[in-house]
Parts: sequence; C-alpha cells; structure tokens
Amino acid sequence: MTPEMRYPGGVLLSGGHASLARGVAHALPGSVHALALGGGYTVGPGEGRTVYFGRNRPLVHVCLGEDDREVSRRHGELTCHGGRWWLRNTGRRPIRLPRSRWLFAEETAIPLAVGYTPLFVPGTPDREHLLEVFVAGQEGGSSQPDP
Repeated sequence: MTPEMRYPGGVLLSGGHASLARGVAHALPGSVHALALGGGYTVGPGEGRTVYFGRNRPLVHVCLGEDDREVSRRHGELTCHGGRWWLRNTGRRPIRLPRSRWLFAEETAIPLAVGYTPLFVPGTPDREHLLEVFVAGQEGGSSQPDP
C-alpha cells in the first residue's frame, strides 16, 4: 500500500481475522471496518477519509477478488462525509447489498447503516466475493442482534 493511502489511526486487519458479523472489539464510535478473505482495514471517522477496495492489492486498502479479473482493480470506496460512511461503486460490476439491493457504477453513493453490512461483488461464473463492513455506532463496536 502506498504511504498516502494510510490515515492516522488506520489499522490493517490480517487475513483470517474473525468475521465482523458479531461486531468489533474496542471500536471508536463512527469508525469503519472492512474485511475480505485476505484481510482488511479499519479507520476512524474523518471528513473525506476514503477506504478503497478492489483486486489491485497495491492500490487499495482492502483487496477483494485478487485473482478474479471480473472484479475491478478499484471496485468501490467507503467515504466519510457528514458524519456518515457512504458506499460508492467505481467498478464495472454491480455490488449486491442486503435485501437484494444492487448498487451500479452510474448511481450516486448510498449511506451505510450503523452496524454490519455484507457486500457481494460478482466475479467470474459461480464466484462471488464478500466484503464485510461494520460501522461503529455511538456505543462502539458491539452488534446488537434483533430479538
């Protein structure tokens, strides 16, 4: 990763890191955590901070689908704006969100909810790549399951 892509307080998450579905330990309120199969990245809030994901490991914070040429080199980004984290698709393939919502490259960025959001990027036939995203709320990194 190039030095200009790091932010103060940003931390790399190793490959094999535990799923973000149950929350994260000791999270700064408003921080974002992004995790793929090979590792991830977490950073605190800050206006204009951006976390890039895609298959080109040297140019993104989170490498996703590194060996799948259907995933764009820089497929998307998570940007902090107005106290929220926003998802934008910059790749050629759509990103699938929960409830069968698709985000296409020509659409405007959408806000991410506090808590856990799984994102799926379709790759070559019969492959989908998971990017787990967790936005910490005011209580930090705990994820409260629905009753």
